[in-house]
Amino acid sequence: MAFKEKYTITPAYLSAPSKRRSGLLMSPGVKFIVAHDTGNPKSTARGNRNYYENSRNEMSASAHIFVDDKEIIECIPALTNDKPEKAWHVLYGLPTDNQLFGYNANDAAVGVEYCYGDNINADEAYRKFIWVIAKICFTFNLNPAGSTIGHCFLDPKRKTDPVSGLLQSRRTYDQLLKDIVTEFNECTGGVVEKYAFTASPGSGKVLHRLNVRKNEPTTKTDVVEIVNPGSTI
Repeated sequence: MAFKEKYTITPAYLSAPSKRRSGLLMSPGVKFIVAHDTGNPKSTARGNRNYYENSRNEMSASAHIFVDDKEIIECIPALTNDKPEKAWHVLYGLPTDNQLFGYNANDAAVGVEYCYGDNINADEAYRKFIWVIAKICFTFNLNPAGSTIGHCFLDPKRKTDPVSGLLQSRRTYDQLLKDIVTEFNECTGGVVEKYAFTASPGSGKVLHRLNVRKNEPTTKTDVVEIVNPGSTI
């Protein structure tokens, strides 16, 4: 099965070794994807990459790929090299990445940054964003229905991305997850369901108010129960 190459991914690697690019290889390889936005409206993919390079020995925060309406730029090897390297895009010590995927995001996830702003064509940037995430799923044999997580769900006390960036583009996080699957299906000719469910009994503590809904889990279906923060489910 081949993947439709709609766009070009431009490698523009950061200098290594540096604080932003250590050169350490992912271990045990790519297991999931973290969706980000830059949090800096009007900044472009090229501009973000250049900022990372110019400050490579000042800060450690980084990501693999930046996407805007004109370019998909990879600044830390993932898709454009057969040896994916670590990027520092999620804080260590957070529990959710390990709970959901079994690994720390920096060790096993590709970080993809969405650029937005009134100088960026939101529709074209979004098309590139979902395409490159679908391509990551294809390249590393990941399930497109369950392998992408928003940064805000891993670090909810500090982060709102990519939800904040998507809202600027008149889109929702739910739509993003569905569109990744649709794009994967289109680019491979396959059929993958929109959601992947695994039945696994257990319990967990609710961090924020939780709306329990009927049928398909979208914000448009009826709420049947509200679970308060601190509750165990």
